[in-house]
Amino acid sequence: MSRGAILLCVVCFSSGLAAQLLERPLVTGRKAMVTSLDPLASTAGMRILMEGGNAFDAAVAAAAAVSVVDPRMSSIGGHGFATIYVAKSRDVRALNFYGDAPAGATIEALTGKDYHEGYLSTPVPSALKGYADLHSAYGQLSWSQVLRPAIELAEQGFVMNAFLSASLEKSRDRLSAFPSTARVFYPGGRVPQPGDVFRQPDLARTLKEIAARGADAFYKGATPERIGRFFRDHGGILTRTDIESYRTRWVAPISVTYRGYTVYTQPPSSSGIAVLEQLNLLEGFDVKALRRNTADYLHLVGEVMRLAIADRNRYVGDPNFVRVPVERLLSKGYANERRSLIDLNRTLPVAVAGDVGESDDSHTTHLNVVDGDGNMVALTQTLGAIFGSGVVAADTGVLFSDEMRHLHLDSKDPSVVAPGKRSRSNQSPIIVLRDGKPFMAIGTPGNDGIWQRLVQVIMNVIDFGLDVQTAITEPRMVYGGSQETGSEIRPIFNVEDRIPLTVMVSLRARGYVVNSVKDDNGRVNGIVIDPRTGFRFGGADPRETGYAAGW
Repeated sequence: MSRGAILLCVVCFSSGLAAQLLERPLVTGRKAMVTSLDPLASTAGMRILMEGGNAFDAAVAAAAAVSVVDPRMSSIGGHGFATIYVAKSRDVRALNFYGDAPAGATIEALTGKDYHEGYLSTPVPSALKGYADLHSAYGQLSWSQVLRPAIELAEQGFVMNAFLSASLEKSRDRLSAFPSTARVFYPGGRVPQPGDVFRQPDLARTLKEIAARGADAFYKGATPERIGRFFRDHGGILTRTDIESYRTRWVAPISVTYRGYTVYTQPPSSSGIAVLEQLNLLEGFDVKALRRNTADYLHLVGEVMRLAIADRNRYVGDPNFVRVPVERLLSKGYANERRSLIDLNRTLPVAVAGDVGESDDSHTTHLNVVDGDGNMVALTQTLGAIFGSGVVAADTGVLFSDEMRHLHLDSKDPSVVAPGKRSRSNQSPIIVLRDGKPFMAIGTPGNDGIWQRLVQVIMNVIDFGLDVQTAITEPRMVYGGSQETGSEIRPIFNVEDRIPLTVMVSLRARGYVVNSVKDDNGRVNGIVIDPRTGFRFGGADPRETGYAAGW
């Protein structure tokens, strides 16, 4: 590992103080920008750009690198989406690389069994296939060159940071239940401590095979045979055939206009439609006049969130299995109808289409890249819950996800389990154009809060004119379910404690249950191209270890 990389790890190791201070500089670059949830991943992407790669090469390098340095949230055995802007054709495209449910995933097979973690919880691993298809479509550098930073991080190691070490300590009992996982993450039977150099030799070997032979080294032949046998031996349903037959999907992005900007994201099975629906609703209000983070403003945002949540819960699923009325949900006429339900002085009754429960401990990661030609990538990937299924498959060093848990046994649910179905996902990578030109790439992890946080940050940039770093750092709120009080059901909102107490008191008077929290658990990062100068501005969430790198 280079001395520069080690120094960056030390920054990561000491970043708890920075997170507490909630400070990050606005990073600027004339040629290119990378933002991600880890400084080493951002550096991996920037390294590829400086070696002559484009945004697509750099996005793959950063995504592979973050799967090495932050296995809490991502892995080549996970899943994701990429929303991209291709400068040459001026097209916005959407790549769905979410894993299918195995062929054996049926209501009958899973009834009475716990498939929320462990061997039954894993759909087909798909992130690597997504990287490969994005690279083959648009990359410039060789596949092996793009994977080199991730291989080095796995083989030579990186300096363990406090956040990952604490997560490994917290998850020790759960992960140690799987011998193949314990061998990777608890070398010598101990939790790696901050400052230790953490190596993953099995993962390095797997990545080297993939770099030499392409993604087929993982999806064809001996490796899927070994993985399928491993799951069969442990009572799982994932098979070699499931892995070998997996295909990603290029799909048409969905979009709305918002105050002269065009906002694009993934269609269902992504929940990104909820971002667009909220923007449609908000466009009918003078949010700037309400003033940012006042009681009036947060009340409006809260009501808009609840309406979008209700629609998302009722309609969104895998469009290959259920009809999702996308055109209707995103029409300006429908927004007018829904907007009429909002009372600016009091909360709505229970949302007509139903409420969402409290967020679970889900973990995702997001990264953005903009290169010198104006190509943009917004890529979000996940393992589901923290450390996913908890299962490292066989001797691959690859952690698999638990996204089967988002497929349900209720036959009336739009996300009812079925072979080949993709679970509904909260991931919402976004590209924004202004006058047809690339303006912003943005996204975040954070379960159901993903599409709530993004709307607040987008408004901070478009409505209030904040730079992207300040827009991300500003305090936020997210919906946290509902609480029954006597004959009333009151919505719960988790509001960061930098919002004044007087505002929280006013929200409670309007019918909210307000929880004051230090951290909304979101980790937004984004890039804006300044329309005046063409410079790239990068912002990354100070709530943990997110960093931007500019050139």
